[in-house]
Amino acid sequence: MNRAFKRKYWYPMSVEIEIGLRKLRWFMDRLYRTIWFYIFMFWVLLCLTWGTLQVRHDYDLIHNYSHFENLSSDFYTKWRTDGNPGQEP
Repeated sequence: MNRAFKRKYWYPMSVEIEIGLRKLRWFMDRLYRTIWFYIFMFWVLLCLTWGTLQVRHDYDLIHNYSHFENLSSDFYTKWRTDGNPGQEP
């Protein structure tokens, strides 16, 4: 590109692009200043919801594992298998 082409076409276009980008940035800055709290609270609630679901899932796993010792209790190990009806298990 030669200097005359840049002066005639590229510099005016680049100035318009830069002005447009500055306007967009000012708009986004004003918008962010008004809604940042809502974005922050959404993120906090999202993390708390995920954490609550994870804790509940882990608690269910621990609750199921806490009954694991019942498999070796007398209720399961002393079961009669001779087929006599009317007998207590």
